[in-house]
Amino acid sequence: MSKNRNEYHLVCFDPGGTIGWAHFVYDIRAFIKPETKVLRHLKSWNAGEFTGSENQQVESAQRLIWRAKFGDMPFNTLTHVVAPGWSKADIVSEDFELTQLIGGKNLLSPVRINAKLDWICDRWAIELHLQRRTMRTSVTPERLAMMKFDPGHAGYKSWSKSGRGKDAFAAMQHGVVWARRVKQESLRRPWKLQQ
Repeated sequence: MSKNRNEYHLVCFDPGGTIGWAHFVYDIRAFIKPETKVLRHLKSWNAGEFTGSENQQVESAQRLIWRAKFGDMPFNTLTHVVAPGWSKADIVSEDFELTQLIGGKNLLSPVRINAKLDWICDRWAIELHLQRRTMRTSVTPERLAMMKFDPGHAGYKSWSKSGRGKDAFAAMQHGVVWARRVKQESLRRPWKLQQ
């Protein structure tokens, strides 16, 4: 991972059974002017799924958070601080919503995973942001394709709502929604760019 102090890292998770993840690296310039297009300043992205036991998945998620947090990116969308030493990434996970009454041992897996991720983030002075599941539904596979998020880049044939890759797709949806929210927030603030 390249380390540049003008980078904004966004890590999104879709927990439960399998943790879907997406990691976006933006140039901070995406958020400094209202007319600036966010996607034009996307430096890199990747997505996938962590498998194994729940604890193994959380350990993989922890490593991803660590890499995003401790790069040289001096930007924090929560505190709006442009200074080294503060949180260097936004970490987002899907909030748990009980959408079914039958479940097996994995029914509460998202709750357990989010609790562990929250504890990990708290240790490193990062806030884990929880985003409602319903917020991501407007980001369809077709919209991701229009935004040039090629599923082949992440190792999938297509973005799918079921089967292999569905959790990575959900994490991508959360990432797109969160980046939009950060852009909207930036329109109300006089962002400063460290050179």
